[in-house]
Amino acid sequence: MDSDKRILDIDQGVNFRDLGGYQAAGGRTTCWKKLIRAGALSNLTSPDQQLLTDYGISTVIDLRSPYELKQYPDKVPFSCKYIHLPIFNDDETESQSNNQELQKAYSADPRSGYLRMLYVYRRMIVDPQPQAAYRHFFDYLLAHGTDETILFHCSAGKDRTGILAVLLLDALGVDSQTVRRDYLMTNPASIRRIDLRIQNAKQSRKGPAFVSSVHDLSTVSDDYFDQAMIIVNEVYGGVRAYLRDVVGIDKDMMAELRRIYTE
Repeated sequence: MDSDKRILDIDQGVNFRDLGGYQAAGGRTTCWKKLIRAGALSNLTSPDQQLLTDYGISTVIDLRSPYELKQYPDKVPFSCKYIHLPIFNDDETESQSNNQELQKAYSADPRSGYLRMLYVYRRMIVDPQPQAAYRHFFDYLLAHGTDETILFHCSAGKDRTGILAVLLLDALGVDSQTVRRDYLMTNPASIRRIDLRIQNAKQSRKGPAFVSSVHDLSTVSDDYFDQAMIIVNEVYGGVRAYLRDVVGIDKDMMAELRRIYTE
């Protein structure tokens, strides 16, 4: 499978991507059809579900909040195990929030969405709940990865899923520039969703500031990535130290992850 095939053709899904084919530590390569990152499965059609089954997906790990899960339950393929592992108890990352103060801010200041995302990326690194979720995620991979193909996702597959993919690829020994490129691939992989959200924002008649905020809430950027990495580097001593001291991955666990997920 070539790297240009890593985006899965899911008709009613967004940002479904295989993490295989990346150069990793020791001259190895990340395995195809083992780790899939994605947006929500709540709108999947029967053919979409069948495609995931045929692709070999055996476990779905849902990173969304309890509220998102209740409002937009995943349509999990019948053969898949489902695990709910919320990064946050509320959806911190989306412009769909009903919070009137946030909506007012988005309409008043074109940088509100951008600043909101920087805040969320800080929280994804330093808050106890995301940190605990990362630990549980890696524990599951170590316990079941040999036998399972795991899809992990949030609502758009860009922020919560994005940071978890950053940590995962680094743990497998993928270089930092490749990790960044995978993170940024969300934008071309989500273009239909981004365009639709911007179109709906324009039709809301809340003004250009609101449209700008929706754009920033709907996309990823180098700035968001750098916000997280600056904290990881300056506060925790780098990604590898963060994985060791916060996520709890020791040398033996790191070696086992690489044994399972690289070839």
